[in-house]
Amino acid sequence: MIHVNRGATSLGAFPEEEVREGLRTGRFASSDLGWREGMPSWKPLSQFSEFATAAPAPPPPQIGATSTTAPSPSTPGAKTEPLAIWSFVLSVLSLVCCGFVLGIPGVICGHLALSKLQKEPQLQGKGLATAGLVIGYAAIAFWLIYVVFFGGLAAFRELTQGSR
Repeated sequence: MIHVNRGATSLGAFPEEEVREGLRTGRFASSDLGWREGMPSWKPLSQFSEFATAAPAPPPPQIGATSTTAPSPSTPGAKTEPLAIWSFVLSVLSLVCCGFVLGIPGVICGHLALSKLQKEPQLQGKGLATAGLVIGYAAIAFWLIYVVFFGGLAAFRELTQGSR
């Protein structure tokens, strides 16, 4: 059993698991004092080795306080990674025309954008970059198949018609 005090007020004696859960949920603060039989003196719960992994609950949000977290995807004014936009635009255009000429740069921009977004989580555009990659790879595959089968068929027809 661990006896827990907050300041001069005794909170009671609790089993170790209940104290750990209390630290996780915010019932106890890491600065609350604890003592058990065999200890020479009281010490903060944060100094108990068995509670080192118990993460304290985050403080409740205060009305009017400014947030220090990264903007959410719906936060107005959050910056979108330009490479993600380029990836999407180039890949969509590669479906319609210019196949490899725009598809390959679209895929490259998508990979670069995802890499940058992973390093800088405050930026937005993961969906655009992912869509750019998927569309870009699909466009490259489509144009490759088109050139191989239809371009190759035209050359084959010319060879076979020329031999008659």
